Amino acid sequence: MSKAVQQSKENTLTTVARLVEIAALDTLFKDLYVQRARALLSTIFSRGSFDTFKENSAQVPWVEQQLRAGVERGEWQRVSELTERLRSLKANVAAGAQPAKLAEAVYDQAADVTIDVFATGLNVFVGADAETLKERRDEAMKILTALQRLDPDSSAFYARRIADFKRLSIKAGAPTGKNEKDERMDASQLQSAALSALDGGDLSKLEQLIANVAKQGDSKKAAPGAPQVELTTPAELGDDLIYKFTDETLAAAAELGLSPVRTEPRRQFAHLVPHGWQPSFRKQEVKQWSQDKLSRLTYPSSVTTDKAREVIDFYLLNPFINSGGTRYHACLVAEDVLLEDFPEPEAKEEVDSKLLDLLRLNSRWGLSRKDIETALVERGADVLNKLKLDPEAFRLVAIPADLYTHLGPQRGWGQKEMWTHYDGYRVLEGGKLQALAGGDKRFGGTSDVVSFSPDYSSNKIFVRFAVVQRKRMADWQK
Repeated sequence: MSKAVQQSKENTLTTVARLVEIAALDTLFKDLYVQRARALLSTIFSRGSFDTFKENSAQVPWVEQQLRAGVERGEWQRVSELTERLRSLKANVAAGAQPAKLAEAVYDQAADVTIDVFATGLNVFVGADAETLKERRDEAMKILTALQRLDPDSSAFYARRIADFKRLSIKAGAPTGKNEKDERMDASQLQSAALSALDGGDLSKLEQLIANVAKQGDSKKAAPGAPQVELTTPAELGDDLIYKFTDETLAAAAELGLSPVRTEPRRQFAHLVPHGWQPSFRKQEVKQWSQDKLSRLTYPSSVTTDKAREVIDFYLLNPFINSGGTRYHACLVAEDVLLEDFPEPEAKEEVDSKLLDLLRLNSRWGLSRKDIETALVERGADVLNKLKLDPEAFRLVAIPADLYTHLGPQRGWGQKEMWTHYDGYRVLEGGKLQALAGGDKRFGGTSDVVSFSPDYSSNKIFVRFAVVQRKRMADWQK
């Protein structure tokens, strides 16, 4: 291998490594980073090469075992053959060792959904305090700057992502709860700290301690024994997500079984948004306090059943992310989407379409969420290219929960004993994710929601897809 070829290979591996790193920090665009990484890596280490590497790696211990058995039995001809085979396997494994680790992230783990550490309040699930978040933000910008140099063909995209990270403001109190706990002292600690400040002539520190004492006292007076919850300000929903699809896009969409739909705005729900999940809800007494507050709020007249109100409370009181890893928020503004708008089928009835073929899925039934995410990461870009839509602005996803709930009643959805995959995940303690689905008539129809392991599959779970604007998935990127 010439020096030029070797240098080109090393440059490619370096670029792919940076793409893998930024995909973990900029999760909303992870699919685009992964697609670029695959395109680059495939030129020197294809998916087929990686599969062969894994097969060879798995065979090494088996051949070693057979070789030992041959020596013990004195089968020297077989020993000679096995020795040559083992030498060849180890040479192939050694040759692929350098790119194999990257290939695992790019090929095998590309569809894994991870929490965006910068998403509102979700840093608590990964143990990142404000200082850590600032470091990761700076790291993301350094990686993107390096990618501008390493991968000039995508320089404009990296520049736009750098601009987003520059606008990312991280509050000094971005919480893990540690700082607040450290600031609370008992009487003896406060007295000792005050005397130390006085002995050291630090009157500013003494004043700060006095202020903390007053603050703690006021807090206790304000709500003795009650959890303290700082509600966010009334929601700024922003502009409607209106988009005029071209005739060319609409023609391609019709061929794939996708219909243009403009949703009605639901701004009447905006007053509920400030009551949504925040890190303090991890304490059951705080969550219960917030639930009690919600029970006294007025809901829009369209919420006609207890089950509908119950599911709204469920989404407000628990943390969720979408498939981009960012904080999931119901989209309450009007938006234009492309939707698989067919009636819900009977049990196990197939709804074939060219979209399903393009995703290389044989059925809509019995898929795990991992199956779906893998198909979307590997071939979702092909769908957007066929639709002549910018993948930086649009994304193909399983139908979001709020779209299904909003559009379902007028379309007769939620009237069958089946669940539909929803784009998104519930976040449990420790950052564990459970995939969302709903719509079974036995448990509330369009107001039904369930969650399960991303690996879980059942012939009662169905999938329909939607092309949505990536803006609806944005959190801090807005």
